[in-house]
Amino acid sequence: MTQHIAHFSQDCLTITDDGSLVSVEELESLYLYWCEHTDQAPLDTSSVLEALAALGLVEAQQDGVDYVEGLVLTGSIVADFILSDDFAGVWGVPTRWDVAALPDVATAS
Repeated sequence: MTQHIAHFSQDCLTITDDGSLVSVEELESLYLYWCEHTDQAPLDTSSVLEALAALGLVEAQQDGVDYVEGLVLTGSIVADFILSDDFAGVWGVPTRWDVAALPDVATAS
């Protein structure tokens, strides 16, 4: 795994064994957001997925949506991503009640 992907993983991802799913679309959007905010040149999505597969994470499909299984998005940049990009994803659209808890939820490990 390249240092680039290792840093992204350390900043934004937690590997789990509880069957958690992150959509490839969410992962790609977060990755591009992270690259932009860390002045990194982004790799293509397939390279990121290959690096995650080397860690034992597998792609899955459910209801026509591509996911990576065994992954949770964590870290302060995830909270910033959710709030600033207005990306609904599996979280839905944050309400004023949800927003206050996002930094705590995103940094939990």
